[in-house]
Amino acid sequence: MDPRERLAVFQKMVEADPQNELAHFSLGKLHFEDGDMPGAERSLRRTLELNPRHSVAHRLLGEVLLRTGRQDEAIDLLSKGVVLAHEKGEYQPRNQMQEILRALGIEPPDPVREDRAKKGKPGEFACRRCGQPNPRLEEAPFENALGQQIQADICQNCWREWLAMSIKVINEYRLNLATDQGSQVFDFHMKEFLGLSDAP
Repeated sequence: MDPRERLAVFQKMVEADPQNELAHFSLGKLHFEDGDMPGAERSLRRTLELNPRHSVAHRLLGEVLLRTGRQDEAIDLLSKGVVLAHEKGEYQPRNQMQEILRALGIEPPDPVREDRAKKGKPGEFACRRCGQPNPRLEEAPFENALGQQIQADICQNCWREWLAMSIKVINEYRLNLATDQGSQVFDFHMKEFLGLSDAP
């Protein structure tokens, strides 16, 4: 189904059911991908009216606002979205919104650091991804600097989540981890998932 047909399908869905949050979001995403910023904004704002805690809608609407020259409004929306996504345990959109803010020269909220301050004693381990004082990995998963950072910063629960996600990444991108390109793509997605975008 081409993009125009998909747009028509979701347009019919929102007309049939104006309360359909998923249809409004999907329509907004398609408008965004098609470069239709007014259409994207309209659908994404409706999504947030129906579900104010939709973190990916926050991220996409923030990008729409940036592309239409409303930087202050975008910064406010994205900053709130970072906190919201963290509260929901949706770490990928949280990390993405933080990166957008950093690219604008804005230091984003750091909910993980705040969680550490609230829950952990000085020097006590708290996972960089989820902010929880869960058990850390007993051994580094790789014999390099990245493996050491994962052991130092990531808890066992988040690592297990990545192992499950890594299978999808390998299959979706048809990665051959024996090649440099395959390893680089794999590492990129792993660091994004774990919130280690600044890792070596």
